[in-house]
Amino acid sequence: MKKARETDTPISGSFELTPLCNLDCKMCYVHLTDPTVKERMLDGDQWIDLMGQAIENGMMIALLTGGEAMTHPDFKRIYMYLIDQGMSVRVKTNGILLNKGMIDLFTEYPPYVIDVSLYGCDGESYTAVTGHDVFETVTTNVRAAIAAGLHVQLKITPSAYMLPWVDRIMEYAGTLGAEDVNVNVALFEANQDTGRSMEDFGMSLEENARIHRKYRDMFPRKPRSQTEEEAEFMGDIPDDESRIMQRGLSCNGGRTTFAVNWDGTMEPCLGFPRDVICVDVKNIGFRAAWREVNHGVKDYEVPEECHRCSHKDKCHYCPTQHKSFAARHLCNSETCAWMRRQADISEEYRAK
Repeated sequence: MKKARETDTPISGSFELTPLCNLDCKMCYVHLTDPTVKERMLDGDQWIDLMGQAIENGMMIALLTGGEAMTHPDFKRIYMYLIDQGMSVRVKTNGILLNKGMIDLFTEYPPYVIDVSLYGCDGESYTAVTGHDVFETVTTNVRAAIAAGLHVQLKITPSAYMLPWVDRIMEYAGTLGAEDVNVNVALFEANQDTGRSMEDFGMSLEENARIHRKYRDMFPRKPRSQTEEEAEFMGDIPDDESRIMQRGLSCNGGRTTFAVNWDGTMEPCLGFPRDVICVDVKNIGFRAAWREVNHGVKDYEVPEECHRCSHKDKCHYCPTQHKSFAARHLCNSETCAWMRRQADISEEYRAK
């Protein structure tokens, strides 16, 4: 990763195959219901051509996501193309279509991990969060995938709609036998065209902190500092680079990783605000789009208040978290409050 960063090589790509989904999660930042979306989505040939260009430019790792990636009509063909090219493939899914046929395919041609989002502990909670009672379908498929020897990780995204059940969901997740259970540390502000609002699905600082303390108690890991946890997804930052730089974003988004949205636009990572960095890869090709994205993250001016923050050595500025504030080079005070609390919780557990 360090070598890739030094050479601006895009070794890891996320591909949002579709914004469509067979669930309707009330906190989802990407899911669209407009039927005309199908006419604007990239088809299998377009995705494969784009991925081929990414491979020529150094990509080695690919994430397939959505919406629900498996609802894309060419999902299997796209997946097998990546496998045939020797890519390390990660698949994100809600588990509904992780049926016997898909498990058989993955058993013969395994992804390196399958991330399954778990939205409930029973039919009632699933309906409250996703609008559909698919609890039995999802958990049956998860157990079958694990029994087949596939590497399954469970992902839980707490929101206001999940609050009555969130402790039970974490407890239930621990009984399924997955290799790991992860609770997302923050919610993304929904894209404008989804019609969803953080005011509806967001949680208070205290609710979020309580959930993450509970998660750490239930799924203890080797104690790490907040800096170490940041490094898990940011990669190795060169010794001469701070987490808060005068100009440029310090994470690996746009430096070694990229994301391509369902409509063929490239950003540094999934959920990145389009009004900050967004390039149409369909029209100019992968190499030119990557150069623009890479230049954009290096040239981004971090908010001045980050340089004065008491937690500047434990945090980095993330436009995806600050979303609507990022184009104005400002901080969302609520986001900052949670990131500071998260850092303090990390240090608290590390000291135990």
